[in-house]
Amino acid sequence: GTRERGQMKLLKAAWGWFDDRIGWSSTIMPIVTHPVPRVNWWYVLGSATLIAFTVQVVTGVALAFTYVPAPNAAYESLDFITNRAVFGNVVRGIHYWGSSAMVLLAFAHLAQVYLIAAFKYPREVNWLTGVVLLGMTLAMAFTGQLLRWNQDAYWAVSLMASMASRVPLVGDLLVDIIIAGQTVGGATLTRFYATHVFLIPAAMFVFVGLHLYLVIRHGVSEVPKPGRPVKKATYRQEYEELLHREGIPFWPDFAWKDVVFALVTGSLVLLVAA
Repeated sequence: GTRERGQMKLLKAAWGWFDDRIGWSSTIMPIVTHPVPRVNWWYVLGSATLIAFTVQVVTGVALAFTYVPAPNAAYESLDFITNRAVFGNVVRGIHYWGSSAMVLLAFAHLAQVYLIAAFKYPREVNWLTGVVLLGMTLAMAFTGQLLRWNQDAYWAVSLMASMASRVPLVGDLLVDIIIAGQTVGGATLTRFYATHVFLIPAAMFVFVGLHLYLVIRHGVSEVPKPGRPVKKATYRQEYEELLHREGIPFWPDFAWKDVVFALVTGSLVLLVAA
């Protein structure tokens, strides 16, 4: 009794100190619980893509602790990860299959946004940042495959370089950028590793942050209704009235759908990885 009350009092005091310093209750909670329209399950695709990106970052960092980006050691280091490191085959499998899942989810999310016309006013920049993020996702998938440093990786990059060489005017320049020389070799591996691990992820963090900021700024788009076009002059007022009339808190009233879909998707990725 008395001991438990003392512990609870201590925990409340610790949380009060922490909350006062970071401003969770006054700054972060209003964002987490901001009202959104009553939407359907298709709206979970954006959050699922973000979760897939987070999983890729975590597993990528774990792999980077052991992977050696050198021509004479890259394949052997992956062989060690796959066959001898503790849970290495599962971590690599999650990263491999998670990459495919993220590409599929990103395509599905953009298709859903396009089909419900959520790219219209005032969310045009949301759409543009999403398109850029899709391109970066594909670039991550492409640069990651060379890091396996096997025959599949070699010929995939050689084919890409051959295709790039046929681009008018800048074909030779593109080839130099892709393979860092005349043939696929050690310089190519170093360039792809730096691009895959540092350059593209850094840019993705910036664009993901901007994308999320814009989603919070403009709100989650409502489900469109036939015969009700978007009118710039009155849309913001109509959207606020919709939130006031039918809106629900993002957490927990809608976010539970994100959690369920993420668990199902993550379980499938883990299953095929194992």
